Amino acid sequence: MDCNQLDESLKLLNGLHENLSKRNEIIKYIKENNQISIFAYGSLLWNPIEHVNQIVPDCFLHNYKKGFFCEDFVYRGTKDSKGLTLGLEKDSNGIVHGALFISNNDKIIPFIKSFVKRETPSDFNKTLMDIYTYDFVQISLPDRPNVEYALTCVVNKNSSFYLNNKLTLEEQAIRIGQAYGINGTNFQYLDKLINIYRQLNIQDSFSSDFQDLYNKVVLYRQSLSINIQKWFQIYDQLQTLEQRKEAAKKEHSIEFLSTIQPFLYSSIYFEETNKQSRQLTSL
Repeated sequence: MDCNQLDESLKLLNGLHENLSKRNEIIKYIKENNQISIFAYGSLLWNPIEHVNQIVPDCFLHNYKKGFFCEDFVYRGTKDSKGLTLGLEKDSNGIVHGALFISNNDKIIPFIKSFVKRETPSDFNKTLMDIYTYDFVQISLPDRPNVEYALTCVVNKNSSFYLNNKLTLEEQAIRIGQAYGINGTNFQYLDKLINIYRQLNIQDSFSSDFQDLYNKVVLYRQSLSINIQKWFQIYDQLQTLEQRKEAAKKEHSIEFLSTIQPFLYSSIYFEETNKQSRQLTSL
């Protein structure tokens, strides 16, 4: 493995660029174990990156806590209606339940680059989204005495995406319940998250608050007018960036409902028809 290329790849991770000793520690670990791991606790669990050789569930990170500590005003929120997204903060009493994504051999460098692209993208103005900084942390594996060291995303407190003022669960629920962006609504993010947590039986120091938050968001969404509820439901079914951009221009518009619904239903019809055609062709 080319250590120079590996070092250049690690430099792309915010927090590691200026930290030569940390990069050397990671490179040494990779050379000794011929693999690198990422600890996933959020959307990576349902939307993994490329070049993964193995996924190990039921892993734990101690001395950290997770929560909606980061604002999202690009993907599932806007400057006027900021959404929220997960992050980690240090906490001596905290424990985070997640999964390890492991890559080895010649996939290691592409794996790291895929992680960078996924978690440190640029916005439309080509501004680097420095929502996270990265650390190399000790992970407890299920039913094993040994541990694994892994890269993971920690909130960047110097970023404009960092939520300096902590919100109550009620305040978080309103934010998540009303925010939307080019990737869909903030509630859709929350809903996908709780579904994967249930599938993987994620249980940690965040679990009780998370379920309470989800319930409060559902109640908030139900308190909205019927037309706005319908607008959000249709918005989450839109398939392309162009459709969501057009929808955002006509926020909560009744006229928009009547124009987009026939197109949406026809798109779903054709998608299902094509799916059935592909199935018949494969027979």
